[in-house]
Amino acid sequence: MNIFRSTDGPNAPSRDRTPSRQRRLLVILAVTLGFCAGSFHRLCAADAPATGLENRAETILAAGEQAHCDGRFQEAITLYTLAAKIGAPPGRAFLGRGMAHEMVNQPDKAVEDYKRALEADPSNYEAMENLAGIWERGGQHIPEAIELYGRALELDPRPEWRENLAVWIKILETRLQSKDSSAVACWHKGNDSLLRGDLDSAKAAYSRSIDLNPGMFQAYYSRGLVRVKQGDLTGALRDFDETVRLSPTLRGCLIQRGLVHEQLGDFQKALDDFSQAADVDPRDPHAFYQRGRMLEQDGNMEAALQSYEHAMLLKPKPELLKVLLERTMAVCAERNLNRKTIPAGSKNLKGLW
Repeated sequence: MNIFRSTDGPNAPSRDRTPSRQRRLLVILAVTLGFCAGSFHRLCAADAPATGLENRAETILAAGEQAHCDGRFQEAITLYTLAAKIGAPPGRAFLGRGMAHEMVNQPDKAVEDYKRALEADPSNYEAMENLAGIWERGGQHIPEAIELYGRALELDPRPEWRENLAVWIKILETRLQSKDSSAVACWHKGNDSLLRGDLDSAKAAYSRSIDLNPGMFQAYYSRGLVRVKQGDLTGALRDFDETVRLSPTLRGCLIQRGLVHEQLGDFQKALDDFSQAADVDPRDPHAFYQRGRMLEQDGNMEAALQSYEHAMLLKPKPELLKVLLERTMAVCAERNLNRKTIPAGSKNLKGLW
């Protein structure tokens, strides 16, 4: 694998404020502190007259490292560049310049510097870690980032960084896993397909989720909703039955199963589901509305009215409140009409509502 893929262009990774960026800044800071520890002594030694180009390159490189420590990053870049031109160790010069480029938000230039540092010194684990960090943040070169972190893990002598590297590798490997590798991932994939209106793909993803985890009640419920949209009421009822078996208190599923029972003509089971939903969540106006509808259809007007009135006390959304008011007025009007037609002296009132 060519790990030195160019990242120039419009798709080059950009700096953000993600936790991984903060982690990378900590890495840069740690290395910078290492620069500072040795720079002072090198600068003191530079007070003696230079005896050759090598000493001059070392002096300029040390000055670049000191400028980096002081936060003068543009000056550091200039000094690192000059030091590299007159013979400073390229691994050290390009590593420092790459870090300075990162600090001034020029990741593309930092990438090229880290590559050149590694070309000069293939064992430069700090350049590996920094380059992998940029690729990790960009999200487009995750396999290459994993490979670099793995190589750095073998070379970095610092125990604390070896531990960090192992964790970062595991995190990136997880990001590379197939979206079909877990029940939860398949369920999310199905949700994405459903949002796009691709019902067949959504149903396939939910089925895959169930295959991976037969206890995934969310996938049964979601697949049931898809089957309702597709007109497969019998299949939807099976999915809702399994959902309720796995999660008896899932109020939304009880309501959906009640609606399916109603469409299939089983009004008593529909009433049972709506009543159970209202018992499970006494704060849900929708459950009481559906319960009231079934009671009204069954001719139990007084109980239907009570259910509608209770739903209105639960602060329903405006659309539902409007429907509840309409049904309440209709039930009251019908009840009053029935009372006017009752023969004088009749005591058999119960059967009228």
